[in-house]
Amino acid sequence: MNYSNIMKEIKTTRDFKSTTVKREILDKIVNEGKASLTDIELEIVLFEDGKKAKENLQGKAGYFGKFIESPHYIAVIGNKDQKAKEKAAYAIEAMRFTAHAENLGTCWITVPDTAEIKNDLSIDSSKNLLAFMAVGIRYSGIFKKDIQEKAFRQGATEIAYLDTWGYSPSWEELEQRGLADIFYFTRFAPSWGNRQPWKFLVANEKVILGVKKDYKEDVELDTGIVKFYFEKSCIDHGINAVISNESSMEDIEAMIGEDYEVRGVYTL
Repeated sequence: MNYSNIMKEIKTTRDFKSTTVKREILDKIVNEGKASLTDIELEIVLFEDGKKAKENLQGKAGYFGKFIESPHYIAVIGNKDQKAKEKAAYAIEAMRFTAHAENLGTCWITVPDTAEIKNDLSIDSSKNLLAFMAVGIRYSGIFKKDIQEKAFRQGATEIAYLDTWGYSPSWEELEQRGLADIFYFTRFAPSWGNRQPWKFLVANEKVILGVKKDYKEDVELDTGIVKFYFEKSCIDHGINAVISNESSMEDIEAMIGEDYEVRGVYTL
């Protein structure tokens, strides 16, 4: 899969046909999500009967308060902690990319993790509902078209600092480090309300991901999404980005702005 091409093309679909998707394609999408969960135990649940799921969720969940009607939905469930929610978001993006490669549309849906909703969806009450998405065939045709435009994103030189926190490099400076294209594609990562609450700091052989401390929305999900985009951008451009387990996080934290917290450290 060419991740970078999909990053430029993929966008949220909010208008789906009622036509169902073949089960083998849905299984392929789900299996891609499962394959991304190599170091954490989470469960991916396919709601093949989208009409029934809609009846259970109508008025209780949605995107900016509006429920998205779709022939199918997929949820990620598991224990509720920072790592689990980040991985859930990572898995959703892996499935969205696979769906796009199959010419399908997808949409993140905000579904509250409540006992009522878990009961409605027959989800184990001891588990947490971490992430949820709609998937199906997007509208296209004469009478009804998906005209949703790709949302605005900051540029590569706006989401990355070089050597010193706050120093925005030129495109040429990023090219000299071999990272211009990496951040060009990473910038397409979606976030709640397209607020992009993150910055990257390139310092020697490390790339540090910082996320705003006062970000009020679901920071774990947005962090998992941007990690997916950064890591897959690196893969497409032949860069081996290895997650580092730093022994001295105080030194790393001191490198970024006090309004941000470290959410990832990569060694290139």
